[in-house]
Amino acid sequence: MELRVTGVPKPNPVGFTINVGESDSKIALHVNPRFQGSGPGVIVLNAMKDGFWRAQVTDERNFPFRQGEEFEVSITFANEQFYISLHNGQMLEFPNRLEQPQYSKIWFIADVRITGIYLKSRPTRRC
Repeated sequence: MELRVTGVPKPNPVGFTINVGESDSKIALHVNPRFQGSGPGVIVLNAMKDGFWRAQVTDERNFPFRQGEEFEVSITFANEQFYISLHNGQMLEFPNRLEQPQYSKIWFIADVRITGIYLKSRPTRRC
């Protein structure tokens, strides 16, 4: 399954979040770009199980998000891994720590205006 999100960070953003999971206490993928003033930002990836955050993964390479500029984030769901592709060509990977084959909710938080959501599921093979 692939999720593609386009949006524009609002003026003076602190950050925004894309969550994939079952509930506020069961988050399989937490993608959290954080703006840091005039310096480069950081992307934080994490998961929450039973209400507790797990060890976060951070990426400070080439932070591609800019206030007022459109972005695109594509997330490909694999059984054991999430592949996050950013509009600058950067690819991030994060393990599927909740180990479920699918999730029922996608939600967004904070300083961004979502302009598009595209969800594509893999075709089911029939014999």
